[in-house]
Amino acid sequence: MLISAFVGEIYNESAVTSLYLSALATFISGLTLSLIGRKRRKEKRISQREVYLTVTLVWVLMALYGALPFLLGGAIPSFTDAFFESVCGFTTTGSSTLINLEAFPKSLHFWRSFTQWIGGIGIIIFVMSFLPLFGGGSSQFYNAEATGITKEQLRPRISDITRNMSITYLGLTVVGFLLFWAGPMDAFDAACHTFTSISTGGFSTKQASIAHFNSAYTEYVAISLMFCGGTRFLLLFNLFRHLSGKIFKDEEFRWYAFMILGFTCVITLSLYLDGNVFSSIEKTFRTVLFQVVAAITTTGYATTDFLRWGQFYWFLFLAMVLFCGSEGSTSGGMKISRLVILVKNTRVVFRRQVHPQALYMVKINGQVYANAVVEKVLAFVFLYLTIVGIGAIVLSFTGMSFDESIGTAVSSMSSYGFGLGRFGPSGNFSSATVFAKYVLCFLMIVGRLEVFTVLSLFTKSLWKR
Repeated sequence: MLISAFVGEIYNESAVTSLYLSALATFISGLTLSLIGRKRRKEKRISQREVYLTVTLVWVLMALYGALPFLLGGAIPSFTDAFFESVCGFTTTGSSTLINLEAFPKSLHFWRSFTQWIGGIGIIIFVMSFLPLFGGGSSQFYNAEATGITKEQLRPRISDITRNMSITYLGLTVVGFLLFWAGPMDAFDAACHTFTSISTGGFSTKQASIAHFNSAYTEYVAISLMFCGGTRFLLLFNLFRHLSGKIFKDEEFRWYAFMILGFTCVITLSLYLDGNVFSSIEKTFRTVLFQVVAAITTTGYATTDFLRWGQFYWFLFLAMVLFCGSEGSTSGGMKISRLVILVKNTRVVFRRQVHPQALYMVKINGQVYANAVVEKVLAFVFLYLTIVGIGAIVLSFTGMSFDESIGTAVSSMSSYGFGLGRFGPSGNFSSATVFAKYVLCFLMIVGRLEVFTVLSLFTKSLWKR
């Protein structure tokens, strides 16, 4: 918040007052909670109940404190809208209720972009290296927050992993800023869009998003940053630090790259056959590539309103948003690693039908996945789709149409940002009801924390001593 206030001082904005007050309130609250938490310092073990509760409450509290700068200065006078904007920020969802972004204070633009940058790597991932100081176990919190299915092999060296991920994240942020700044963006826009590109968030300082700059160079830079944001950071670390080619042998990364290439080629060809081409083949390909990468990495950027292409493309984009990004990345959704396991498990089931006595196992990168892992993936996908379905039904009672309720439910759970109908790239969420916004906030937090962490709080067994 203080960094955002410094930006406000540079532009001589009155909004800096709300940032200073918010920073003070957050500091006092944090200090109070820290003093209260010292009583737990002597205890060597944190229960699973405390882990799930702490992780969930941290995200909710950060969203509440993150809403203060918008609310106190009157930039967003409604608490619901301010909280919604903050939740979208920390969950790296590109949704927004703001109508005139160009008139919004730059200091608050910087703050909302910075919330996505913080949320991208994960609040808990950033701070859990310091948990031993408070008698906590960082691996428990990593297991509750980190995305994906292969966390078991990472537990012994959590501090190394968080350091390597943070180095990669910071390095890509610096490089992204310099690349954006080298184009038509000024330093302010370059910083904000770097934060929201590498975090696969999608907030922009312009109402027309990236399309405002009308620059092929800028779009390709954004595509590159979004692609890196949707890639597992440990693979990127090995690639940049050790010049390791392991990333190209990783099955999930190959699926990730081929899905982007496949969807881009199919949609480009389909648009060409439909006669919906832009001024050139290159621009058509670039526009489609941009939207495909944005969807698969769940980044709420747009350079065109792809809903106007037709309903066939709606289905494709919803499919991309569901299974998207790599585990250990900043993207949302169910992750491509789970899609790979589902596909391979289906193949194993068919093989067992033909050869009942044969032993077939699910393997990824040569590693055998136990049935317990496969069962957890199946349970996750079932719960994920169930919550999306229930969320869509609830949203339909708030005045949303059938396609709008489904689109916004999928988008919020996957931390994407764009829905269908009024909530597509040409619209925003200002017209949603108050109740609908809180439902969407719930979906965003549940989706960001990978379902189990939040839903476990509603089970009786967790609260039994």
